[in-house]
Order: sequence, then structure tokens, then C-alpha cells
Amino acid sequence: MVEAELLRVARRLAGLLRSTVLVGVTLIALVRAAPGQVPALLAILAAVLVWSAVFVWGKGTWIVLVDTALVVGLCLAQQWIVLGPDLDNSANWVLAAVSSAAVAHQWYTSAKVAFSTTTAMVIAYVAGVSFAMPEWVDAVPIALWTYAETGMSRGLFVLIRAAARSSDRSTAQHERAQREVAVAAARRADEREYLAALHDTAASTMLAVGLGMVDGSETWLAEQARRDVRVLSEQQRGGQLDLAKVLADVVERSQLEVELTGPAAASLPAEVAMAISQSVQEALANVARHAGVAAAALRLDSEAEAVRVRITDHGQGFDPALVSPHRRGITMSIVERMDRVGGLATIESRPGTGTTVQLAWPRG
Repeated sequence: MVEAELLRVARRLAGLLRSTVLVGVTLIALVRAAPGQVPALLAILAAVLVWSAVFVWGKGTWIVLVDTALVVGLCLAQQWIVLGPDLDNSANWVLAAVSSAAVAHQWYTSAKVAFSTTTAMVIAYVAGVSFAMPEWVDAVPIALWTYAETGMSRGLFVLIRAAARSSDRSTAQHERAQREVAVAAARRADEREYLAALHDTAASTMLAVGLGMVDGSETWLAEQARRDVRVLSEQQRGGQLDLAKVLADVVERSQLEVELTGPAAASLPAEVAMAISQSVQEALANVARHAGVAAAALRLDSEAEAVRVRITDHGQGFDPALVSPHRRGITMSIVERMDRVGGLATIESRPGTGTTVQLAWPRG
């Protein structure tokens, strides 16, 4: 999430800034200190160095509360650790510690907690000045400026958080849109698969009946109709199929005299075997309808790296470049069907020289 990562980085930077300021002003105070203040400032410097490392890497409200307690302690001890002339003006190094802590706290906790800790440090600062000098009123306006600093820090925090949340919403919307596109594409692929199967099965059978290619007495017609219904109702199939047996079944039901050669068995994923067998069926149906011959050759090669099927006829042939894109038999039932399972289909033909359809599916 952009918001979480951005706020994590911003919090780390705020912690580094606060620690750098606190260590820096403590060192300056040590350099400018009166001889009697040096021991106390050395002890404070050691504590500041240790705590700054903890503060930078820490998170949560607890670290803000501990940090506030440390700064409040510095405020109440001003009469021993701050030079007299610096007490009621902006040269007071403890005031810098208050400001840096209040600004950093806005990135570590809620606005309510941060306001409370800022108020505690401001009150402690004024109280510490009043303990050290009778005329402490001039310290109040300077201390109150801390609220303006914390307000600007909180405003920046809100702006950055709002921008990060907007980015997260945009990302979520983009991912949702991508999922919807993927679902729509899958639905269209299923529709194309169904149309291709419909073309290969029921549409082909009805076309043969409609054109008078059968008279209704053929023994294979009823069986083919039953097979068509079964294929259409079982689009999704799992496991493995023996492509050799599936192709033998296609040959047996074909209207052509088909010479089938190849291995006795060739196990493939069911989806791939169905795609190849239906492509072969469509190729043979095209031979029967358009080639003007009654025979074709079907060759199956099952190798370690790929499975290849070749359908050849010596009919009248055609020019593939002149085939209409609306002809579903070639574009959808063969080429696109093989493409959907990761295979390849190529058609080679010329008028008067017959047609060769080659199907290939790589293993692994």
C-alpha cells in the first residue's frame, strides 16, 4: 500500500530530523555552557544520543509519550542547563528541543495525542523558565509559536496521507478494472470455444442434413447427433486423453475414407486432445464439403518435444489468402482453437494441388 509505505518513510525522516536537531542543539549548549553546567550537559548528551537511536527506529504512541517525558524533564531543568541570557528568547536550546519534538510527534500518533504532548511540553517550558527567572512572561509568546509549527506539520501530514490514500484508491480501481477485463476476456474465450464446438458438431450435422448430403437413413447420423450433444455439454474436461484413440473415433465417424497412421497411443491433456481432435474433424469436414474427393490421409506423430498431426487431401485445393475472415471453419475451429491451447495450426493449399493442414502442440 502506498499510504503505509509513504507514511513509514515520512515518519523515519521526521524522526531523523528531530534527533539531528536535539543532538545538535545539545552539542551547541555544551560548547557554550558555563563550567558548572558541563557535567549535567554531558550526561544529557549521552542520554540524547541513546534515545535518538531508539526514537528514529521506534513507532507507536508509547515512543511519543517517553519522548515527551524526556523533553519535559529538560524544560523543568532549564535553570541548571541553559545560560541565563538565553532563557526567555529563541536562543534557548531547550526551546529548539520542544519545537523539534512537537513537529515530529505529528507523524507518530493521532492529532489528539500530539496536541496533548505539545501542550505538556509548552507548559513545562514556561514553567522551567519561571523557575529560573522572575520575569518569565516574555517566554510565553515564543512558546506558543510551537503550536503554529505543529499545526503546519500536522497539515503536511494530512496532505501527504490524503495523496497516498488517493493513490491507493486509484491502484485498487485499476486492479479491479484489470480483473473485470480478464473476466470479460475469459468469458469471450468461452463463447468462442462454444461457437467453435458448435460449428464442428451440431452446425456441421445440420448443414449436411440441410444440403441434402444425407437422407436420414444413414446409421451414423443418430450417433453423430448424440456425440454432438455430448461434446457441447462437456466443454470442460480434466485428466488425460489418448489422442490416438480419439482420432480413431473421428476417422470412424468421418464420411471420408481416411488413412490413419501413427503410434497406437498418445496421451495428452484432455483440453489439448479435444482441441486437436475437433480441429481434425473440421479439416476432414472441409475436405468432404469442398475438396471434391472422397479420401484423405491423417498422420499422428507423438514425440518427446511435441505432438504433430497432418491432414492431407489431393482435392481441388484453394487459395488461403482469399478465404473470408467470416469463415469460422478455418479461423475459429482450427487456427484459433489450437492457439487457445498453446498450439499452432498451418494450412497449405493451392488450387488444383490439394490441401495440407498441420497441427502442432509443444510438450512442456
